[in-house]
Parts: sequence; structure tokens; C-alpha cells
Amino acid sequence: MPLGAHVSTAGGLSTCVPRAVEMGCECMQIFLAPPQRWQAPKHADEQVSEFKRLIAEARIAPTYAHANYLINLAAGDPAMREKSIVSLSAATEWADRVGLDGVVVHIGSARGQAVEDAEAQVATALREVLDKGTTSMILLENSAGSGEYLGSRFEQIGNILENLGRDERLGLCLDTAHTFASGYDLRIDEGIERAIEEVGQFIGLERLKLIHANDSKVGLNSAVDRHENIGKGQLGDAAFTRMLAHRALKNIAWVLEVPGYEDKGPDKPNLDDLKRLAGRD
Repeated sequence: MPLGAHVSTAGGLSTCVPRAVEMGCECMQIFLAPPQRWQAPKHADEQVSEFKRLIAEARIAPTYAHANYLINLAAGDPAMREKSIVSLSAATEWADRVGLDGVVVHIGSARGQAVEDAEAQVATALREVLDKGTTSMILLENSAGSGEYLGSRFEQIGNILENLGRDERLGLCLDTAHTFASGYDLRIDEGIERAIEEVGQFIGLERLKLIHANDSKVGLNSAVDRHENIGKGQLGDAAFTRMLAHRALKNIAWVLEVPGYEDKGPDKPNLDDLKRLAGRD
């Protein structure tokens, strides 16, 4: 079970690796481009080569990118749909080039469409991206369930996979805060078992490739996406101890997306806490 964090690439792509090593990361997630702008990734060949060299030297694996936050694969608006496809395609192309294992993406919002129509929009958008020939996995991230956002139920993610013929390049990223906020009580064994059983039934546990390790500022079934530092939120230490010890999750990579104790994002104290709760003092 590799444990790591989302790490900044400020200053150049390869700069994230020394930061990850200093933090104690065994796996990692990064942004390939600013996440809140429609800006395509752009990295010099020297930075890509140095990133690959440092990652191999540090033995950090797996490595994932998180796609643009503006992407809405469920969009009915043609312009938004096209921007989303172009952005996700660019992310997967660069993930291939950099040697990452995959790209995590939020599914998006129905925005007034019938749910079935929105699911179909997601499937056709993903098909366009996959048809460009990416070898990197695309991991669909479950949502907290606010508004008309898709993906708060694992059954719905499974429906999207079915619409795509269960392409082997598609997988799941499970966010602990989102899962809790959408109604799965991860503080108790029954809630954890329910989530894992549904993933297995509707998606397949073999497709669960990454867990976003986040405590939650908000309560069960709140449908609100608010991350908190490990053990300091509504989930608490006990929930992470249970999840980290679960037989079905022991070989999955976990990365932090917490605010950090200085509000600068994931930090070493949070990763140390995650390792402690995994029994790695």
C-alpha cells in the first residue's frame, strides 16, 4: 500500500519530486497544468526527462495527474463539451509522454439534463478521448453529490463504464471525504463494507486504482465537498485506521488532498499521520 500526496509542480515539472521525497511520498499525484484555467500542459523536454529520472531514482510509484477542475464530461452545451474533451485529451496525452499511470477526472454536472442523458454525454465524451489512443488510465472520481453532480453513487459510475464497453483503460478514484459526504458512513465497519461491496458489484475492485485520503469538514450525507486534515474532521482517526487495514484496500495507492496545517496543501505531518494509522510508525 503506497502512501503519498498531491505535490506541487511550481517552478517546473521535475521540482515536484524532491518535494515528494522530503514529504516521504511513496506515490504521488500532480497537476500537469493550472487546474482552474483552460490551459494545455506545456513542459520542456528537459523537464520531462529530469522528472522521469528523479521518479525512477526515488522509486515513487504509481504517479497520477489530476485533470482540470473545469472539465464537465456531462455537459449538454456543445462548447463546454468540446473544451472538456480537448482538455482531458491533452492531459492523457501528456500523462503518456511523462510516463504517468493515469489521469483522475471529475465526471461533471448534468446541469438541467435528465440523468440518463447526462450519463450518455459522459460516455460519448470519454469515448472520444479514448479513441485518440491514450495508454494512460482515466480514473473517474466519485463525487460528494451536491447539486446535479454525477458520480456520488458507484452504481452510476458502473452504468457509465457499461456504456463504454468496460474499456480496460477506465478505472475509479475513490475520495474518502466525498464518499462520506454522499452517505457512506466510513466511520463504521458496515459503512466501509457497503462502499467496497458496491464498488465490487458495479465497477469491479480491480478498477479501483487510487484513493484520495481526505478527512471531511462536513457530516455524513451532507453532499458537500470540504476536505480536512487527517483525523481532524468528521471521519477521525478510527475511520482511516479501519480503511487502511481493510483487506480489499491494502494494495491500493493512497494520496492526500488535505488543506495542510499551514493551508498550503498536503504536508509531511498529514502523511506521517496516515502512515501511523496504517501501522507504520
